[in-house]
Amino acid sequence: MKKFFVRVAALAGIILLGLFVIGLLDDDGNPPLKPPEPPVKTISVYVSGQVKNISVVELEDTGNLRIIDAVNKVGGLTEIADSSAVNMSAPLTDGQHVHIPAKEIFLQTMQIAASNSNSSDMVNINTADAERLATLKGIGPALAQRIIEYREQNGPFKAIEEIKNVRGIGEKKFAAFKDKLAI
Repeated sequence: MKKFFVRVAALAGIILLGLFVIGLLDDDGNPPLKPPEPPVKTISVYVSGQVKNISVVELEDTGNLRIIDAVNKVGGLTEIADSSAVNMSAPLTDGQHVHIPAKEIFLQTMQIAASNSNSSDMVNINTADAERLATLKGIGPALAQRIIEYREQNGPFKAIEEIKNVRGIGEKKFAAFKDKLAI
C-alpha cells in the first residue's frame, strides 16, 4: 500500500509538471512570445527665447514631463534668461510653445544704451530743432536757425552733404561735424 501511494504521488507530480510545461509553451511547442510593447508616445514642444538652441523638441511622454525637461533638451538657458518669469515645473503638453524671456533689467539697459547712442551722438538734420543743431561743432543759434529755414524752403535734406548749401557752412565747417549727421 505504501508503494501504491508513492507511485500515485509520483504520477501526480509528473502530471502536474507536464501541465506546467504545457502552460509555458504555445500550440506549436515553442515558448510563448511576449506581448508587443506599446509604441512609445512622444510630444513635440517648441522652445524659444533665451535658450541655447531654439527649436522644436520631441520628448518621450512619461506622463510627468515639465517645462524644465524641454529647456534642458535644447541645451539650457542663456545668461540673460529670466527663468523666474516661467514656471519651470509646469507640465508640458503636445504642441505647447515655451518662451523664455530676457531679464527685464537687461532689456532696459539695452534700450537706454541704444537711445543714448542714437540721441547723443547723431543729429538728424531733417528733424532736429535749433537747440539740437547747435550741439554740432561750429553751429551756433543763428546758423542752426538758417538750417531749419533751408529745410523748410527746400524740403528735407536728401544727403548730409546738402547742408553745405546753407549760407555759412563750407567744407571746413562741414568736415568738423559730418560724422555726427544723420538724415
